[in-house]
Amino acid sequence: MNCGKLTESIYERSVVKVVKTNSTENRKYYDGAGLGADCAILTGNAGEECAGSVSGQALASGRDKKVIVRAYLAAVNQVTACSANGDALGLHCVYANVTVMVPGKMREIKVRGMIEEASVQAEETGIPILSCNVQVLQTVTEPVVTCVVNAGLEKTCDSNLVVLGKRALVDEDIVMTKWLGLEGTAVIAQGSFDVLAKRYPADLVAEAADFYRYLSVVPEAATAVKSGADYLHVVREGGVFGGLWELAAANGVGLVVDLKRIPVRQETIEICEFYDLNPYELSAGGSLLIVTPNGGELVHRLADSGVPAAVIGRTVQGNDRIIRHGEESRFLEPANGDQLYTYYQKNENGGSY
Repeated sequence: MNCGKLTESIYERSVVKVVKTNSTENRKYYDGAGLGADCAILTGNAGEECAGSVSGQALASGRDKKVIVRAYLAAVNQVTACSANGDALGLHCVYANVTVMVPGKMREIKVRGMIEEASVQAEETGIPILSCNVQVLQTVTEPVVTCVVNAGLEKTCDSNLVVLGKRALVDEDIVMTKWLGLEGTAVIAQGSFDVLAKRYPADLVAEAADFYRYLSVVPEAATAVKSGADYLHVVREGGVFGGLWELAAANGVGLVVDLKRIPVRQETIEICEFYDLNPYELSAGGSLLIVTPNGGELVHRLADSGVPAAVIGRTVQGNDRIIRHGEESRFLEPANGDQLYTYYQKNENGGSY
């Protein structure tokens, strides 16, 4: 199997089907979380102060100093989108639990640096890290981080599992925030700064390495919800192509997307060209796909709040997922890994602990 998320077919037959088959309780919950939705909502009992809870999780790996930050923000982003799609009025008692697995040859100062970066991010985000479990394992070759974010809800429905109230509808605009491949670009630029700086201006590489500052989607999610968006989807592994596939599969709609409208930074283009990577399949943490009746209006509102965005396509009836490039059209295929792992394979001996 390829590194990264399991493919849709393997995930369905070897994870979801197995979990459902062996437990009635699991079957109930797996109707809420699934492909492209690493998050689910449960209700509380009537009369309780907490009307329910939401939990989301994410994983990140790599040698970059912000690897914990990436897992933390990815989990926060999942909870943000999930609560918005579930029509929750708000969140309270939000906290994160982090588990970090590092190789035995990693130095303590490196671990300390990663924890410090995550602590600063948690302070900025306002969601505290309740626990941080660090394990030193000889079986891992690079840091692997998992983060689970839990929160109480101010409003849910009466069933045990909250069915996400908002769904992508047919014949609506698809808006993408920021630019494709942000997370992957940041990781590569930081990890191979000296190599890239020999070919490109140092300020270009430095700007790319600072793309970590774009990884939170909380601001644009708030604007989208206030604007009456129908559905929010967090983009990450598999890049924007992977996110588009998951959006369509999760909502039972087709889509038509114009490749030229997908926003991309020049830094990402240059770095992907250097390592022969497909930018459309590069880890895209920091971007949201938003389905809304009036994409142009939402783009203007996002711009007013300081978030760049673009209408990149529309949802359509049926299951066809079409990518257009000028006069040419092709069918979108399921994500088959993430280009960030391709970069890791090409640089197995790069970096130090």
